[in-house]
Amino acid sequence: MTRYSPAGAPACSTPLALLLACAGLGACGAAQAQSSLTIYGIVDQGLARANGGTTPGALLPGRGVTPLVWTLKAGNTSRLGFAAREDLGGGLYSRFQLEHRFAADTGAPSNPNVFWLGRSVVAVGSKDWGEVYAGREYSAAYTVALNADPTYWSYVSQLGSAYTYANYTPVAATVEASNIRWANTVGYKSPTIAGVSAEVAAALGEGTRSNATSGNLQYKNGPVWLGAAFDRLDASTHLALVAGGYDFGVVQAKASVSRAKGGLNGDATAYSVSALVPLSFGRTYVMYGKLNPATNLDSQMIGVGLQYDLSKRTLLYTNLGTAKRDGLTRTTAIDFGVKHTF
Repeated sequence: MTRYSPAGAPACSTPLALLLACAGLGACGAAQAQSSLTIYGIVDQGLARANGGTTPGALLPGRGVTPLVWTLKAGNTSRLGFAAREDLGGGLYSRFQLEHRFAADTGAPSNPNVFWLGRSVVAVGSKDWGEVYAGREYSAAYTVALNADPTYWSYVSQLGSAYTYANYTPVAATVEASNIRWANTVGYKSPTIAGVSAEVAAALGEGTRSNATSGNLQYKNGPVWLGAAFDRLDASTHLALVAGGYDFGVVQAKASVSRAKGGLNGDATAYSVSALVPLSFGRTYVMYGKLNPATNLDSQMIGVGLQYDLSKRTLLYTNLGTAKRDGLTRTTAIDFGVKHTF
């Protein structure tokens, strides 16, 4: 990541952070001299190919891949983000974060209707009492589900939404919401005390949908991680999940159970287990997921992958995922590519 810290610079000097602050506020004063701006992102480009199987799922995230044809695609969605933080004194701070998602092979935005698709948040907080934030932000339940997947919902090997989120999709993807993000959110993140942290949020419907709520409770202490979370649109559409893991040093093991009710994909229960092995040059991982929807058309998946770190910012990856749903044929996909973070 690139960080611009204009503290001590003369008024209206050239660093990008100060220029942006001046443009937004119409002035370059002492207050701006205490803030900093971080520009970060991911540029990921790879090749993927799937067979002619009919089983759907999380094997091909973001963009579908035509069977038996090599397709240029991202294993992990490319993005460009801006994050700023200002020390307000007395332990208080303010911050914002804006994140744009795009396809590196075409330059097109991931969603043409939402430029800041990743998030657009402003917050005020303190290390002692936590943080209050507002804007477009992830559901608090997604944080737990994401950590239950060793790929973090990336690549063709991912557990993803189907197997750590029980295929929960409360509403059709719009500017207002997706299955993991809510617009018009107001939330609170607690400080971590003795390894325990919590988050609660409400996403206002503003007349276009029901108000949504989400929350999580996590415990992280040494090698132990435990998490529980929920996402709720209304009495007939909601999600609950629990997950946990233990780092044995030579292997990191995790498991999750999630249960969805209602929404576009209906009732379902999902289970996942995974193991990640750190290597001298990167890491390798294997995972298994099972989805039991109310339709009884169960599906199971297996994913494996290998990461080779060229540096702290650049890595090579290759992954394989295979899934089979009752009544459909098996879908198997492979990818390999390069990812650069900054």
